[in-house]
Amino acid sequence: MTTTVTITREIEITVEVEYISGSPATHLNPQEFPRVRILDAFDELDQGVRLTEAERDEVERLVLDSPPERDYD
Repeated sequence: MTTTVTITREIEITVEVEYISGSPATHLNPQEFPRVRILDAFDELDQGVRLTEAERDEVERLVLDSPPERDYD
């Protein structure tokens, strides 16, 4: 499932991420922890932005602390 997160430098940056939920351990498979994959980042003018490592870490923390709700179509 995908979601967006907003972070701020001197400007506001919108970051589109994919949240990959984890799964509990089973008899045959180990536990998988949730993950976040950054898909895109852009500023108010819709121009692409390259995130710093600290910004990437912040985005991951924000999403993992408050995961998006599952899409039920």
